[in-house]
Amino acid sequence: MQTPSVSKQNSGEKPKTIVHSLIHATKANPTKIALYCGNKFETYEEVNKKATGVAASLKDLGICRGDRVAIILPPSSAIFSLFFGVMACGAQLTLINPRLPKAELEILVEISKPSLIICDTNLTDLLKDFSKKMKTKLISCKEDLIQINGDKLDSLELPSANDIALILFTGGTTGSPKGVPHTHKQVISAITAIEDRWTSRNGQEVFLNIPPLFHIVGLFHGCFQPVLSNSTSVLLESFDPSIVFKLFQELKVTICVAGAPSSYIAMLNHPEFSKIDFNNLRFFCGGGAPLASETLKEWEDITGVPVLEGYGMTEGAPTCNNPLDGTRKLLSVGKPVLGIELEIVDIETGKKLMPPKQPGEIRVRGSHITAGYLDNIEETNNAFRNGWLYTGDIAYVDEENYVFIIDRVKEMAIISGFNVFPREIDEALMTHPEISEAATIALPHKSKGEIIKSFLKLVSSSEITEDEIKDYCRERLISYKIPSEIEFCTKLPKTPIGKIDKKLLKKNSINK
Repeated sequence: MQTPSVSKQNSGEKPKTIVHSLIHATKANPTKIALYCGNKFETYEEVNKKATGVAASLKDLGICRGDRVAIILPPSSAIFSLFFGVMACGAQLTLINPRLPKAELEILVEISKPSLIICDTNLTDLLKDFSKKMKTKLISCKEDLIQINGDKLDSLELPSANDIALILFTGGTTGSPKGVPHTHKQVISAITAIEDRWTSRNGQEVFLNIPPLFHIVGLFHGCFQPVLSNSTSVLLESFDPSIVFKLFQELKVTICVAGAPSSYIAMLNHPEFSKIDFNNLRFFCGGGAPLASETLKEWEDITGVPVLEGYGMTEGAPTCNNPLDGTRKLLSVGKPVLGIELEIVDIETGKKLMPPKQPGEIRVRGSHITAGYLDNIEETNNAFRNGWLYTGDIAYVDEENYVFIIDRVKEMAIISGFNVFPREIDEALMTHPEISEAATIALPHKSKGEIIKSFLKLVSSSEITEDEIKDYCRERLISYKIPSEIEFCTKLPKTPIGKIDKKLLKKNSINK
């Protein structure tokens, strides 16, 4: 493999803010393509000038330092100019999923209380009345926000490292969504941690990003890491494996940010997959949900390209990851990253350190972990205690400090007096060649307290029965972990980032 060419920007010398990172990239290579989306592209110089114009337009609209600007838009060739323009004027970039229904959009707007919302025309009509109620300005992205006057970002009074750069939202898969603020300093620390293990070659990479930009994986890897490394970002208007394969070839993609398992599965199942040349790709990376070991092995066997899994959360990512150079272990999310302290503590008190191979709750602290939730004292006090973020994830570490995620605390079941983690059952089920996807949940039961139910999507030709699946489980799982109920599904519901939505499965099952 070619030795990485690491510049000052992605080695020890950190830029003050992510906006300064764009300034550095522009000076290093102004004509390099910064962003490609929908057959359109923008060079670093174009993004810089347009972002400067966006910042000027926002100030004309009365946006001041510390205000929040919500962007509710799909990816486009203009999205970097909007992101960096918002942050350059000192405002807090607030990212919201544009596909949410009206009620959920209103919840996130109410949590973040933006001074301005920028969205597509269809959403301006949808949010018109609510924005008036919230006293929030609402404009369509089609309105002229960009003033091209030759100025560049370094002509502006830019934010400082300790200013809040952006607001993201937790997914709400285990509760109500929460706003998560990140300072510029925390963002830079996060990208530095990414570069420590998943090092990019300065000026040489072409990143193709699949996860949505309102999610921390998509934003950090699809926007911020490419800019920090003076490289090119390729964004998808929507995910389609055939388009991804085409872009692999035409743009000579070197790093694919695949994100959640659903994208890998969709590509593996595509009829063109076996014909694709993966020679330009250095690695695939992702997070957001665990990739089943059988899927990972099949992927690497066919492509010859390593899959680098990591672990993080909206409150701070990455926390752990598997290295490009070094040992990677199946089912592990790797070792804690640069700048992170990670401990496994008992679930009951959160104070007792657990020895290797003994499961407990992950708690972390570090330079890129947020200090708390936006205007939510109760949830902040629940999760942030004595300087630690208690993640709600159950894991163990081995003797070499590799972290193995078992499940969420809230998804743990108690069956016959034993702790049962649904993800372990999913892993066992996914080793069966006729099971395409598996999702296991715990359900309340009148006499037993809780029972285990698994939802399965089978390969199209399968005629396997429920009894055969239970027999298969008996060979791999202790008796109390075998699902009491199995339901076959033509498809499993997904969250916006591609995780199987177990919260919805549980809600629908309880309400039956």
